[in-house]
Amino acid sequence: MHDYMKALYHRFDSPTERIELLEEQTDRIYKKLVKQLGKQQKRLLLQLVDLENALQDQACLNSFMSGYRLAHGIHQELLADQPPYNFEDEDERLACERLRREEDTHG
Repeated sequence: MHDYMKALYHRFDSPTERIELLEEQTDRIYKKLVKQLGKQQKRLLLQLVDLENALQDQACLNSFMSGYRLAHGIHQELLADQPPYNFEDEDERLACERLRREEDTHG
């Protein structure tokens, strides 16, 4: 499922001009900084940039998956002859479940 969502994300991802401009600025500053750093500092900078890129990729994928799940839920709700989703009801149901679990663990 994760790979499928990743493929969908990349299929529909379209970089904007703003993103491309920010990437160019980031690259320019990165190159300036690399010229001023020693070998060990460059290694640390590369590790930091790689980790930040991985975090951004995962955050974008998570956001896409959340939107997809929301759309799927709306679609299912429209197809089913059920009452519409209600956040307050769901929140109350989850709170009651937590309370019951706490009562079960504390006796």
